[in-house]
Amino acid sequence: MAGKVKVGVVGLGNQGLAHVEALKSIEAAELAAVADADPARAKRVAGEYKVPSTYGSARELCEKGGVDAVVVATPDHLHLEPVMAALECGKHVLVEKPMATRLDEAERMAAEARRRGLILMVNFENRFNPPFAHVKELLRRGELGSPLHMYARLSDTLYVPRRMLSWASKTSVAFFLMSHTADLARWYFEQPVREVYAVSLTKVLSDLGTPDAYAATLKFDEGFALLESSWVLPESSPSIFDFKLELVCTEGAVHVDTEKEALAVATRSYGYPHLAKLHRVHGLSAGFLREADSHFLQCVLDRSEPVVTVEDGLENIRIIEAVIRSSIEGRPVRL
Repeated sequence: MAGKVKVGVVGLGNQGLAHVEALKSIEAAELAAVADADPARAKRVAGEYKVPSTYGSARELCEKGGVDAVVVATPDHLHLEPVMAALECGKHVLVEKPMATRLDEAERMAAEARRRGLILMVNFENRFNPPFAHVKELLRRGELGSPLHMYARLSDTLYVPRRMLSWASKTSVAFFLMSHTADLARWYFEQPVREVYAVSLTKVLSDLGTPDAYAATLKFDEGFALLESSWVLPESSPSIFDFKLELVCTEGAVHVDTEKEALAVATRSYGYPHLAKLHRVHGLSAGFLREADSHFLQCVLDRSEPVVTVEDGLENIRIIEAVIRSSIEGRPVRL
């Protein structure tokens, strides 16, 4: 990867910090600035990672930070303002999934990126997660034949909506988790979703005004995907998440289980450490989040289209909105 891209990170929660960590290990990245609504947090992060400049907003970072590209890692419902600020300032953008929690906001972002000829990539990081990426490669090589049906379960423990996310009531488990599996389904089937039927359950998280769980069927022209996501697994679970996928095809099938990652540790408690996304190897960061960031930077340098397109981000929001609508109305929703 030749050249350097000056990058700014907006939003320094868990995911934003992960991007900072990843970017510091990528040779093509020059982490030039960070921004957060909490100036003290921005200064702490800048000091720890030796980032030259800190700002209180995306607009200020884009206007004064001297960056070429921006990573937006604000909460799900707060993507519009920083993404639009970056695009209006002529910066390429990597935005966390979901692209937005409203289709009209996602469409505004997409229109601005297209108008200005800028890269706008949505971070569907599981396209860079080795087992899921390997499934795609098997499909590409024709070793599995054509997809027939898929089942995917991605759920979190109560820790996530209750303690990890201060903004859980502003999003939902559909946007936060099912957006991942809906994207994998579209990626594997390579067909538009024609119809969505979904149900939801609200009991444990009723005080937050968000459903506990969703189950959805996505119908393609040929085949279907069954998706399930919950936010109410017990906190005593050995893993903060449960992620499993089965894909049955005309000439084979695959089964993916990323909950354990082949490692279990027993100390004061028993758990499954998660290293695939981001971890350190001899002091250097590695993992599929780093690969996603690196791909984005290479696309900026080459002015090439990323593996996740703007349309992928938009279709994902259309699907998740249909999941929520179907669960409320109790009927299938045509797309």
